[in-house]
Amino acid sequence: METDTQRIMMTAVTRFSYYGSKRREKIDIITFSFGPMNKSNALLNIEIITFSFATIALSSLICYASYDLGEPNLAILSVFTPSLVALVITVITKGKQGVYDLFVGQTIINMAPKWLFLSMLGFPAMASLAVLSSLSFDVSAFELRSTQLMPQMLVIFLIAIGEEYGWRGFMLPRLLNKYSVFKSSLILGLIWGFWHFPAYLIGTGVPEQMNFLLFLLWVVLGTLFISWIYYYTRSVLTSILAHMGANAAFNYLPVLPEFTGNLTRFWIFLTYLAILLIVVFYKMRKDLFLPK
Repeated sequence: METDTQRIMMTAVTRFSYYGSKRREKIDIITFSFGPMNKSNALLNIEIITFSFATIALSSLICYASYDLGEPNLAILSVFTPSLVALVITVITKGKQGVYDLFVGQTIINMAPKWLFLSMLGFPAMASLAVLSSLSFDVSAFELRSTQLMPQMLVIFLIAIGEEYGWRGFMLPRLLNKYSVFKSSLILGLIWGFWHFPAYLIGTGVPEQMNFLLFLLWVVLGTLFISWIYYYTRSVLTSILAHMGANAAFNYLPVLPEFTGNLTRFWIFLTYLAILLIVVFYKMRKDLFLPK
């Protein structure tokens, strides 16, 4: 016998099916699925929630210890929490094969070279364009903030490794099993952004002289960019390269307010990134706005 709730759900499904052929793209952006919860979906939800809370909690503990002990360098250990938590959950739920799939299977993947170049050069190219725009495209006035490779590049590499097997290797595939690339990116971007908040409170992890909400906007936009590439490659390597590209751009190019004294170049950078994402997500909307 149908309950009132079941009848309501069936009516809703019927209406969405009727309008779905013409309005499917719009519907997906603003709605979530509340259908029957099978074991697979339940496990996904548990893993997503556990990973999110555990990663933020562990990062918060490390940042608190860093502040309480007066050792600001200790906070750098928080960058390893996403991949560490992903490893622990994977060992518990999927064993050795799961660990192999997480760290090897998603790294060693054949892909078109364009995705590797886009991952490495995407953020640096937009940051360079932002600098040139602020200089009225006077190339002679363009210069790097630093030319020293070590230990900066080593730190940048370790940060990317410490984070990406958690964010893109573990979290993003599970979100993509439930939602579209766009929706998954918004969820992941917000979680990734707020994961930085404990470090922000003690003066690390977020660029100086930058409001946290502005930083959060950057993280969400950056997540959309990285998720787009991951969707077509299923490779954490591209995510690592993109993460390194972003941090390298901010380290070697005078874009951040702590180096320029204002937010002008950073806003220009975000504007170029937003324009690119609007074009990409519009042209590929059938892939990126619809859940698979």
